[in-house]
Amino acid sequence: MRSHRLHAIAFLTGGLSAVAVISPVRAQDKPADMSASVRTFSVPMPAPHPSPVPANQYGGLAMTIVAVGEETPGVPCQQCVARAGEPNIGLPWPVFTVQQGDILSISTWFESSTYTGPCIIALILKNGGNVVYSGTFPWPGGCQAGNLYGAIFTVPAPTATGFTQVIGKIAGGGVNKSGTVTFIDVQ
Repeated sequence: MRSHRLHAIAFLTGGLSAVAVISPVRAQDKPADMSASVRTFSVPMPAPHPSPVPANQYGGLAMTIVAVGEETPGVPCQQCVARAGEPNIGLPWPVFTVQQGDILSISTWFESSTYTGPCIIALILKNGGNVVYSGTFPWPGGCQAGNLYGAIFTVPAPTATGFTQVIGKIAGGGVNKSGTVTFIDVQ
């Protein structure tokens, strides 16, 4: 029996929030016919951090985590986790087993320690060798060195059952590319 735990988890990030709408990129294997909203967060990194470098050099743009939770009213939220220190952010509890069609909150978190320039976040869900969702989000105004970022995608769980990779990627200029992966089991 599946247990739904809708607790908030604290991450030591937070900051300004905005809402934007993205359209999924059509997957080569299977057309994506859904769109998702993206909620964004950014906050300066705690000092000290390295000096910025030009956008054409490797400079510390790194995807740090991808987390999947069920869409939960009131989260993500900023400065909402008591006794967590500041800055902080509350997220839906991360889950592994989801039902087809569940509404998911997929959180992607990255940092730009020394990179300043354009950056694009990508979210890809792969079931077996098939891409079942693919969307991108260009960060408004680009990334700035010395900042932490979060982008939360709201998407329905795939209809294809089984183990599904959830891949978050961040790309900037030059060799600045990073990604991380987690998994869900779609029932």
